[in-house]
Amino acid sequence: MVSKQAIVETELTDQQSEVRERAQAFEAMAADEGWVRQAGGLSGLADMLFGAEQSASDASSLSYAQTIAASAEEPAAIYATVEADASAAARSLQELDLIATALLQSGDVQRADLISFESALVTAQKCYRSFAEATGVVEGAASRERRETEAALRLLAGVIDGARLSADQMAAAYADAETAGETLS
Repeated sequence: MVSKQAIVETELTDQQSEVRERAQAFEAMAADEGWVRQAGGLSGLADMLFGAEQSASDASSLSYAQTIAASAEEPAAIYATVEADASAAARSLQELDLIATALLQSGDVQRADLISFESALVTAQKCYRSFAEATGVVEGAASRERRETEAALRLLAGVIDGARLSADQMAAAYADAETAGETLS
């Protein structure tokens, strides 16, 4: 026979894993979709610092805005792409934030959950900058599409702000739990 306490602990572990898994999935989606650049490790850092030339054929080295600019599509199509990407990022981050909020309400925030969530939040902020930069490279008039894209960017910014509050609350809950653990020792 399993006690109720063991069942609760199993459920909390599942929630924590879900936060980590969803955060990693968000980061992978952002990289796979080209919204953020893949980290190049130490060699990528050295190339950036010392100005190594990028191969024109290396599409993964192009920023989101550079990729959008190189697509040679009409302004309306570019805005539609940025709007769709910003909306997808907002939906995914909002789902992650809801899972993190549930974890926060459970009261058992683990360090790995907090780190994963904050990492996804940083990725979301990079996505926002990429999308905003991409709208700046569009030449030509497409006022309706531009307004819709700007609305999607505002939505993403709002979701990021909400996730930032959740991250702050998670950090506070984790710190409180750590402090309580130290005083009990």
